[in-house]
Amino acid sequence: MQVKWYHILIVAAFLLLGWHLGHKNPKVVVETIYDHSVDTLYVDSIIYDTDTLILPPSPIDTNAVINDYYRKRTVDTTITVNEVKIKFTGSLYENNLSNLQFAVQNLKPTQVVNEMKWSLWGGASVGNQIFAPSADLQYANHELGVGYNLIGDNQLIFSYKYKIWEN
Repeated sequence: MQVKWYHILIVAAFLLLGWHLGHKNPKVVVETIYDHSVDTLYVDSIIYDTDTLILPPSPIDTNAVINDYYRKRTVDTTITVNEVKIKFTGSLYENNLSNLQFAVQNLKPTQVVNEMKWSLWGGASVGNQIFAPSADLQYANHELGVGYNLIGDNQLIFSYKYKIWEN
């Protein structure tokens, strides 16, 4: 069997259709993902230099000051500003700030844009009595192909594929 003129016409029309569809504007699919993961940052130490001490006007209770100096206090503060949540935690002991850590959480939804495009693939099927150059047109999860067997029985080969899984 020889290559007929309509075989070439079908393959040329398929290639022209794929080229034409590939140059159109792609369809855009936007999916919204809410990512509320927390990033934690640990701070080792912070040192503040002070050269002025302000004393209250009332008499100072020395025992209360010493007890407060050796008392360990936990600091826990949460601030939410413009869809960002910041949480500070740490402890105060002997007038030193220790174990300071803060966590930042993004509360704003994240948008992922996936463009669905047409694509044109070229290739060949090779086997026992088969050598068939082919052209495949792919859109989203569908792929349609046409090829022509040059040896053996010289016939057109049509194929359809559907994407089952993607990594």
